[in-house]
Amino acid sequence: MATLRYVAYLSENPDKLVEFYHRFLGTEELGRSAEGDITITDGFYNLTFFKKRPALGEMQMETGLHHIGVEVDDLEEIKGRFLKMNPRGTLIQEPDDLQHGEIRIHDPECRPVSLSTKGFGVPKAKEKKFPRVRHIAYNALDPETMLLFYTQVLGLREVPSSYERRQQGRGNRFCADGKTNLAIHPFYSHVEGHEAKYGINHIG
Repeated sequence: MATLRYVAYLSENPDKLVEFYHRFLGTEELGRSAEGDITITDGFYNLTFFKKRPALGEMQMETGLHHIGVEVDDLEEIKGRFLKMNPRGTLIQEPDDLQHGEIRIHDPECRPVSLSTKGFGVPKAKEKKFPRVRHIAYNALDPETMLLFYTQVLGLREVPSSYERRQQGRGNRFCADGKTNLAIHPFYSHVEGHEAKYGINHIG
């Protein structure tokens, strides 16, 4: 069973963001890297704030929400599904430390997804129900293809609200792991209040 467990940010000032999350969400620090990256938890998620620097070597270096991570039972099974969907897909080894998963793949719109079989370093004893992250929203060019990736490769389940939007001819798609809802909205949208921010738009 795949479970969303990790959110990574790029930040000029990780300490400032950590202060905000501690104050308003009651998070707890798990550790820091020598480079200034800080990892905190809401009791379930690993929230890592990378100190923005060229050495990170990321394809996208915009400040803010950067990529997510999924806890899986079997990395080899996920690798097989990923390569079946994308035979030329790249599998990238990650450091397997507090700030990273074990391997990284990319979704159909080239956004990183870290994979871990170890809960991204969040101790079982720290798990709690509230307050914690329950919602992640993307803006995508092709929400349907993104949905197929998250359901067919990673094993999340499409939820009823997604079927409803499809029947209405709307592009929004939704899937979930039983704990977190993943919303995939069209980047190009005329809906009032829509924020045209590509990639991860927000968490809730």
